[in-house]
Amino acid sequence: MVTPATRNPQSASRLRVAFFNASDRGSGAEALIAKTIEGLRKLGVDARLFAMNRMTEAEYVHAFPRLPGERRAEQLLRKITGWNDYFFPSTRLLSRRPWIREADLWHFHNLHGHYVSIPALAAASRARPVVLSPVDQFLSTGYCPYTLGCERFRDHCGNCPQIDLPYPGLSRDTTPRLLDMKRKAVTASGFHLLVHTKYLAEHYRSTFVGSRPVEQLYYGIDVDAFRPMEREACAQALGLSAPPRRFVVGLFHSFVSEKRKGILPLLEGLREVASRAPGRFEVLVVGNASERAREFETPAMPVLTLPFIKEEERLAMAFNLCGALLYPTQADNLSLTCLNALACGVPVISSRVGGHPEAISDGVNGFLCDPGRDDQIIERAAQLAADPELAQRMAAAARQTAAEKFDINDYVARLVGYYEQVLRGDPKV
Repeated sequence: MVTPATRNPQSASRLRVAFFNASDRGSGAEALIAKTIEGLRKLGVDARLFAMNRMTEAEYVHAFPRLPGERRAEQLLRKITGWNDYFFPSTRLLSRRPWIREADLWHFHNLHGHYVSIPALAAASRARPVVLSPVDQFLSTGYCPYTLGCERFRDHCGNCPQIDLPYPGLSRDTTPRLLDMKRKAVTASGFHLLVHTKYLAEHYRSTFVGSRPVEQLYYGIDVDAFRPMEREACAQALGLSAPPRRFVVGLFHSFVSEKRKGILPLLEGLREVASRAPGRFEVLVVGNASERAREFETPAMPVLTLPFIKEEERLAMAFNLCGALLYPTQADNLSLTCLNALACGVPVISSRVGGHPEAISDGVNGFLCDPGRDDQIIERAAQLAADPELAQRMAAAARQTAAEKFDINDYVARLVGYYEQVLRGDPKV
């Protein structure tokens, strides 16, 4: 069990942590990394991020060391051979950078981001502390980030039913060889696994990855940025003439059209219900390709769309226009979108998948529904729309859950404690 750090400021200032990721800006994973580094630096930790795709000018972000032409060569070799996350000689050269070499600990995220060689990183981990923080099941499978019930990865993979996924992207079915590569690399490594839900910890402990230490810490969000706000002021700040008059159901995601998230099919079901009970609710869709949601708009169900919002304050304003967030995902670890909504006092109606039951208490701060049952999600949304007192109680409980269980400051403090355990060689880690 990891407890908050008790180190004094002078001790904290001596800790140096190198973070690595494919990018410094993108979806929720990148936002979490940024908030984590900023929190660590406030405690005096010298934390820096090395990103393959540097997109911001933050002082702690640096270019990932790479060889000239390496990325182009890797893309070609990946296409020809079907071997992902393997041909990156720069992984073996990380220690040639003085600050990276002298860092106390390396912390890697999103290994399927096409920026690091898993076997080379495994070799490096035998000489220094390396922490991996996967946010999905990718490290234990031949390819897919989420198995969606497929159990082939426990033995051999092959005949992959998700070979056509656009991301991470695979040119051919090399899943048996990729699974074997990961198994050999991980079991021979010195990796430490830090995951953020009990669900993912249990998953990895049940696979070959469980040969390495697996620790779990709930990640955090900025509960000061994501907070309840006055709806009329939020509407005006977002350029709306007035706040929506009906009960608003929100559908938020980085990429609205992503099949696994199930947003567009849910809109079709919402439209059918609205046609039978016009005026019950309206829909707010936020994210890339949100304009596709307008295809489902009818006089009985108005649809408001906003593009992907990067700024926390504006995103919090958008959440505050909603009476509930609907999240019909087929598979997930624990969505930061859902946590941000809870922090804004917005009940979440989600599929009962992954780590969502660890944040959403059915009937308390939202509802949990069977995966693939859009009818259940819509029924619960209609229930909230018809019962303002219930909606108000759930809103208060949502905010309380986020503040008590998912505060970024608590996460950062516990993370320092975890790093200390790793560096001490604590047998529990």
